[in-house]
Amino acid sequence: MPMTAVEEIKKQALALGVKERVQLVESLLTSLPPVPEEWSEAEELAEAERREREIESGQAQALHDGEFWERIEARRRK
Repeated sequence: MPMTAVEEIKKQALALGVKERVQLVESLLTSLPPVPEEWSEAEELAEAERREREIESGQAQALHDGEFWERIEARRRK
């Protein structure tokens, strides 16, 4: 199966030295659109309360931080 363009670029980027990779990352990050507005304190509180209600009702399950990061890493490997 042929590599996609992104896979090929990633392979080439990983072959760069640390300094060059840092420069590449900085360049890519600055090319992204601005981050949307940050949440207000009230919005953050409302989101935390919504999540708490989901956990208490059984709609969602709380994860230990180790399990959370394991799931994130598994998704990144896909």
